[in-house]
Amino acid sequence: MSFLYIRVYHGPPVTFGAVGLHKPQFLSGLRDSLRKLGYRVDLVPVEHINYCMIEMCGHEIFRCNIQQLHFNTTSGRDVVASRAIDAVMQSSVKFRRARAYLWFWTWLEFELFKRGKHCMSDYWVKNIKSKYTPLEGTEECIKCCKFLLTKQDTK
Repeated sequence: MSFLYIRVYHGPPVTFGAVGLHKPQFLSGLRDSLRKLGYRVDLVPVEHINYCMIEMCGHEIFRCNIQQLHFNTTSGRDVVASRAIDAVMQSSVKFRRARAYLWFWTWLEFELFKRGKHCMSDYWVKNIKSKYTPLEGTEECIKCCKFLLTKQDTK
């Protein structure tokens, strides 16, 4: 799913005490402003009364009562529509940041530590073969290095 794809779920508003048909004219300023910014906007009618919800990448990013939006006005005059546009812009920045973060860690996990015949080889010391054997006790050290012995050690 693209960051530039937005679904706006809207229900029928209650006007003059009666529930009528769906009125996408409440969303005209919001839709036009988002299209000018380069987003693809789909209006999806639902059966919930006075409902408006904006979804991006499967996540809800803004919700309001559809009657709070002005009828057939631009988003510059509508405070709620301008807040919705700000929410869309902030969430798209957050989604881009999350995608870059996940891409970076996936790249580290799969590409950087993968070793093949064309990749760089490790130069870590794996098996150390030494001509020296570890000493087991102090008696061998005294015989080998010829330390001075006290009278108690010779008894």
